[in-house]
Amino acid sequence: MKNKKIIVAIFVISVMLIGVFSFVACNNTPSEGNNSPSGDGITSGNGETTQVSYTIVAPDGAPALSIANLASRISTEGKQYAVNRKVVASSTISAEAVKNDVDMAIVPANLAAKIFNTGGGYKMLAVVTNGNLYVTSSISSNVESLQDLKGKMVYSIGQSSVPDMIFQTLLKKADIPYEVGETPSSGKVTIKYCLDGSEVISQLALAKAKGQLAFGIYAEPAVTNSKAKGFEEVFDLQSLWAQSGDDSQNGYAQAVLIARDRVCEDSEFVAKLLDSFVANESAILKDSAKAVENIKAIYPQSALQANMTSQVIGRCNIKTVKADALGRNYYENTLKAVMAINANLIGGQLPSDDFYIA
Repeated sequence: MKNKKIIVAIFVISVMLIGVFSFVACNNTPSEGNNSPSGDGITSGNGETTQVSYTIVAPDGAPALSIANLASRISTEGKQYAVNRKVVASSTISAEAVKNDVDMAIVPANLAAKIFNTGGGYKMLAVVTNGNLYVTSSISSNVESLQDLKGKMVYSIGQSSVPDMIFQTLLKKADIPYEVGETPSSGKVTIKYCLDGSEVISQLALAKAKGQLAFGIYAEPAVTNSKAKGFEEVFDLQSLWAQSGDDSQNGYAQAVLIARDRVCEDSEFVAKLLDSFVANESAILKDSAKAVENIKAIYPQSALQANMTSQVIGRCNIKTVKADALGRNYYENTLKAVMAINANLIGGQLPSDDFYIA
């Protein structure tokens, strides 16, 4: 009888151990969800898979399109990465980019340099937006060159940022005097800064209602939408910049991808991430509606409109220029333009070699 009890006890313990091992085995399977990779995974030499979750933030508007179809799962040898996308109001990107829970960010070109120069901890991976700025007029005009803007009001986005620096540089190269003000001044271009494209459009609408000629500098996709209101596009700032001899990309570094040093330690992950950025370029052109839908899914209040066409997205100039020697030179051309006007906007100097991904 005693032996029978011992046999029963051993049997019960065995069943319990099998249950425990089965539970542990199930929990070693990668889970599905927003913060962890799904699928079978890749195991390292000791049979384990390392799960890593990264968050990337982008400002609303055209730069957000650079992450519209970004891969949410990336696998390397022994690791699986979840890439969680986040979109915020463009006015808050400088604060959002340096939050502790943010690993990568799309930021204005000058801000990327300033973040590095004033604190470090980040590397520049690529330029992802190469200029999407256009000049429109409130009423029909016979504008042929920037000289024709003298004596007129120009309402502009991006005070002390890339749009502002590009326009000021073009005026300087053309020897056109300018000032910041509320009313036009004879012989000069008078600039008044606006919070965003919608405010520029409102100012142009007021001028149009009065039959006055005024100009606005703002970005796609707002430019195309505003032309339906009777505004006339007079300049493509990207083309003017290229004509001035500053680069060979038919644009300039407007927004760039930066990542924390800890992210850049896995070169294989970075390479696959950049491949995903390149793949996104054709994906957003192939299905523009899906691109906008993807952004609105994570940021419902996005200014991007569902009726954006592939042509409009093309004018947003989403293209990945990696931070190799040529890419660095391209990026620094923009920074030098900023420095010539206000070096403080990039932290006082060009970033050192440590800023660029090896």
